[in-house]
Amino acid sequence: MNDIQYAFINEFGHYGFDFNQPETSTHFVIASILVKGSDKEILEQEVEKIKLKHFQTEEFDERKLDDTLRMEILQDLKDLPFKVYAYVIDKRKIREDSGVTYEKTFIKFFNRMVFDDLYRTFDTLDLVVDEQESKEFMQEFSAYVKEKCIPDLFNYSTFGFNHSQSEILLELAELIAGTIAIGYDAKHRSSQYPSFYKLIKNKLITINLWPHDYKHYLYDYHFEKTDSETDQIIIKQAVNLAYQYIEEHRKSEEEDERIRIDLLKFLLFNLKENPDEYVYTEEILDNLNAIRINKIKQHYFRSNIVSKLRDQGLLIASSNKGYKLPVCLNDLYDFVNLSSLTIHPMIQRVAKCRDQILLATNREIDILEKEEYEYLKRMIEMEKQIKTKEGIS
Repeated sequence: MNDIQYAFINEFGHYGFDFNQPETSTHFVIASILVKGSDKEILEQEVEKIKLKHFQTEEFDERKLDDTLRMEILQDLKDLPFKVYAYVIDKRKIREDSGVTYEKTFIKFFNRMVFDDLYRTFDTLDLVVDEQESKEFMQEFSAYVKEKCIPDLFNYSTFGFNHSQSEILLELAELIAGTIAIGYDAKHRSSQYPSFYKLIKNKLITINLWPHDYKHYLYDYHFEKTDSETDQIIIKQAVNLAYQYIEEHRKSEEEDERIRIDLLKFLLFNLKENPDEYVYTEEILDNLNAIRINKIKQHYFRSNIVSKLRDQGLLIASSNKGYKLPVCLNDLYDFVNLSSLTIHPMIQRVAKCRDQILLATNREIDILEKEEYEYLKRMIEMEKQIKTKEGIS
């Protein structure tokens, strides 16, 4: 079982909704530390060393971490073999009439949501959660998973609990959950979060934001372009189309659809953290392949994942720096410019090939005479007319 993927899950935040109380967080964070079976032991050993270095025999305690100490610990962790898959729930955006603003219903609702998402995302996952008495969410989640996932005759479940334990990795999950919370929770926010984020960026597969609201992605984005209204229309459309696609296909069992959904989640997350930055294809593939046994290749990614999403009308900008969801008109121009660098030369090559055959056969054979090539023929003829009008031979 060395290749099995483990998920050590912990939480940060309070279940209540009385935000006037000092202990009531505005957000609830769930963080999963993902590690392969072959890396589990070395990760435990290295995290234990870091813990002893900074805390001696104590556990990682969020209440004892100032920004300087957190930075030092994250610096020590950044090269270790694990990934993070997380959820950030903004409790302030949950409607009072939804029924979810009661602690018990909140726990039950998000237990189901997290389970459904993890089950769809990961083919196999050996779960470990922190079931301390104070962590009712984790206790209820454990019970819910055990109810849904029945082990086989050997008492093993490909997705569920298989009696694995690791207190040190559960402490790591709590530390990462707390670090993520610093970037979102109004009562714990720190100006140092951008620096923390840089240290854990390569660890993050995605942070799933809930509720689904495009305003999440506008909150920290300052429109400095000349036509901010147009830019806001573009970002809103890009995000809404992504969410609609995820919702429409989230129950699909087809592997390509699951990859497309994971890509959209990654792009949405990148939009929140780095709205103006493209992500190189290699980084995206590293992210997508971190949760897959069968690795995705670049050509397959472009032709079967990105292209199919664009065929469905989704807005995905691209340049020589990679991919992103567009936040402004210039992002869309990047996509058009990059496409034109490929499309126009190819059409010109087809036109030259056609002209050579027309010349050699005294115009008896036209390689574009078939009905399915009519659009190419029209484009080539139109370009010739434009050049003629401009006086270009």
